[in-house]
Amino acid sequence: MSSRILQQDSDALLTQNNEFLINENFIAANSIVTGSPVVGSTGITQDHNIAPTNISTGASVVSTTGITQDHNLSTVGVISGQVVISTAGLIQNHSLQANDLATASPVIPSVDATELENFTVAPVITGTPTVGQPSFAQVHNIGLADVVTSRPIVQSADDPNAIIIAEIEEIQQMFGGWNRRIYEVPDGRLVQAEREIKSTFGDTVSIDKKAKSLLKFGKSAELSADTIETVWSYGGNEVYVQDNLIDSISSSNVVDNEEIYLECHTVEGTGADQQFTFMTQTINLNGQTRVALPTPVARVSKAYNNNGTELVGNVYVYQNTALVAGVPQDSTKVHAHIPQGFQQSFKGATTFSNEDYYVLTGGFGSVSNKQAASVDFYLEVRTPGKVFRQGAAVSAGSAGGSWDIDLDPCIIIPKNADIRITCETATQGAVVFGSFKGYLAKVTG
Repeated sequence: MSSRILQQDSDALLTQNNEFLINENFIAANSIVTGSPVVGSTGITQDHNIAPTNISTGASVVSTTGITQDHNLSTVGVISGQVVISTAGLIQNHSLQANDLATASPVIPSVDATELENFTVAPVITGTPTVGQPSFAQVHNIGLADVVTSRPIVQSADDPNAIIIAEIEEIQQMFGGWNRRIYEVPDGRLVQAEREIKSTFGDTVSIDKKAKSLLKFGKSAELSADTIETVWSYGGNEVYVQDNLIDSISSSNVVDNEEIYLECHTVEGTGADQQFTFMTQTINLNGQTRVALPTPVARVSKAYNNNGTELVGNVYVYQNTALVAGVPQDSTKVHAHIPQGFQQSFKGATTFSNEDYYVLTGGFGSVSNKQAASVDFYLEVRTPGKVFRQGAAVSAGSAGGSWDIDLDPCIIIPKNADIRITCETATQGAVVFGSFKGYLAKVTG
């Protein structure tokens, strides 16, 4: 239940206990007179805080809006006495805070942008240009007057090439009249070897024109005691043929089908008239099955794997003969061998064609570390129709023992000749290495 108290005059209102009834919600003042007001320092702070977070709105349509803010303060007939106002802070806060606002995609109408660039030139009229007429003059004046010379004395004239000719003759005399080799090869041993070939065999040769060196190396099979054997992986000594009878190749492993590269010689003539021709050829293996060589030959100096896959078995190049699992049963028919686990033959022997001499400059040999042994090495050469004879000999001993020879003068190997390294030991099962090196000299006349 509510009640009202109405007061029509200015008398005091009393309660039942004669206490004043105070209405704190109503103050009426009339005829207030104050002194001069004193206003102390006042700080005015105005904060505008807008902190929107996660605003999401729908499609907004904003029409033309006018915003008007009016602040009116009107005083009428105010007379005050002295008013004392303590220091006051006046703070006005305007806060606008929006939370979780989301807007749809704004739609922006197409806008055409046009850029105009105008360059206008009004009619331009120039006067007639005037170009001068420059002149160029070059004057060379040589004036001679009253020139008198005495009788000229002309001495004997020297040929400008005479000094060069004299120097060449001096060099020729210095090197025995071999008028070109000093310029073509830097090693005096090679120059001397060419002279000897001319003097001994009647052939003019050129190491420079051949432009080919040769390093030949071999590894022996396990040697038999007190037997001279060739340093090659097949063992024993090759039985050389006098006709083109080497015509077959095979592997001891059925998976080998790699391409094999061969360096060979064919032969024409017999006995002392044999003439060899160098050639190369490639053949694809067919496992343990014999494959015929494209060209039968009389010599095979080198064989190697010319494929990207490694060989698995032993590879044999031979005269056609009976096989067991790809292996020739007649050892005298084998002429080249790639041992199992390797990709190239190890044959310390070769042959030279009818077009080439060989100037042998040195060699190397050693005993394998697998077994200590004393081994004698021989360099053997055979010319057509003759037997092998020893051209050099050297010895090595102990495991890993070696020799290295630099020959001066060089050993000359004639054209159409066979050359090989052989060895002999008293130790059964010893293994050795041997190599020789030099330069081919092409027959030029």
